[in-house]
Amino acid sequence: MDVLVIGKDPEVLATVKEGLIARGIATDGTTDAERASIDFDARDFALVAFGGGVTSPLRERLKDDFRRQNPDVVLLDTLAPVAVSHISAALSRDAGKREFATRFEIIEDAGSYLMHLDLKKECDVCMEVYHANNGIRGITLGRGRLSAGPFAFRIHEREIHDGLNIILVTLDSTEIYLHKIERW
Repeated sequence: MDVLVIGKDPEVLATVKEGLIARGIATDGTTDAERASIDFDARDFALVAFGGGVTSPLRERLKDDFRRQNPDVVLLDTLAPVAVSHISAALSRDAGKREFATRFEIIEDAGSYLMHLDLKKECDVCMEVYHANNGIRGITLGRGRLSAGPFAFRIHEREIHDGLNIILVTLDSTEIYLHKIERW
């Protein structure tokens, strides 16, 4: 197998698996995240993908378990709307090699969040936030073409909700960055 997908919703998991299989990627999956590292061995996979519904600390425990099983496995946090392209991109190139950005980080700053992005070259940038309350809902925070260089964007407190929030930044529709903010 190439990929193990761990998700919460059986229908979403089936859709992601079908999308990957349609791209020729051998895929297995489970919605039983609690048993994932018992039922599956990371030595059998090149990549293990964690959907947005797999929250901390379970996600971190699973990552530790899978790293112990296979230190070379790629562990990828992803989100259903972009999971197929995100996983495909991670498999098709060196996961550490980035074509458009040299830096992506989000830090808490005075009750809001500040995103820093250093671009190596001009590209289209789309910033979205997804909230996992009663299903996944997303809103676009900003979209446009940016020149090479440093870029900062403030994500205001009103855009972050209780529960799981996932900040998704897509560069030229091919390079994807995710940052999870869990607020309980």
